[in-house]
Amino acid sequence: MDFIFIMEQMPRLLPGLMLTIQLSLIGFLIATILGVPFGIIRAYQISPYLSFSIDFYVFVVRGTPILVQIYAAYFLLPLAGIKLSPFWIGIVALSFNSAGYQIEITRAAIQSIEKGQYEGAFSLGLGKIRTLISIVFPQAFLRMLPPMANEMSNLIKASSVLSVITVFELHKAANAIISDSFKFLEMLFAQAVLYVAFVVLMTQFSIYLEKRIGTKLQIKNFSQR
Repeated sequence: MDFIFIMEQMPRLLPGLMLTIQLSLIGFLIATILGVPFGIIRAYQISPYLSFSIDFYVFVVRGTPILVQIYAAYFLLPLAGIKLSPFWIGIVALSFNSAGYQIEITRAAIQSIEKGQYEGAFSLGLGKIRTLISIVFPQAFLRMLPPMANEMSNLIKASSVLSVITVFELHKAANAIISDSFKFLEMLFAQAVLYVAFVVLMTQFSIYLEKRIGTKLQIKNFSQR
């Protein structure tokens, strides 16, 4: 394996890596803004019709490949009169996909909170919304972090499929170098290293948040006793 060639080509890969980071972070943020509230609605079963709609959306997301969702966004959005660049079409597809999984993560985390937490909050005179904000969600959020980190990792890897709609992310940049040099193994190795480095960074950040928030919750609980 030609490691010198890999180092020489890194400047050509970095713009693709930066675009991958942008796609992943923006897509994850939008998916969180959509997924967490819908997950809360689904957990509390506020409306049977709304719950059915959310369940159907989650079923579609989990039952179809990300590639199909990307093509659907690429071809259907223009038909609906929505003209976006390939970058933003990629954001739409990634957000649509990740939000479906985040709904389930949020729902499962909230429903895992013991009923005694609700009973204790109600006995103190707290309403449902105040109980959710002050008691339930902080604990659920701590339980959401590991699967959310895993979802972020999946989103980073899924962004490589956006090369099919000409988004010049990391995988597309590596393919361009392969077309010029025929150095397939070297570029495969370089991609793997960069993807793993990004995933490890996000995972370590999640672990840091989990410890930090967990410590704050312990201090808060101790001070209330």
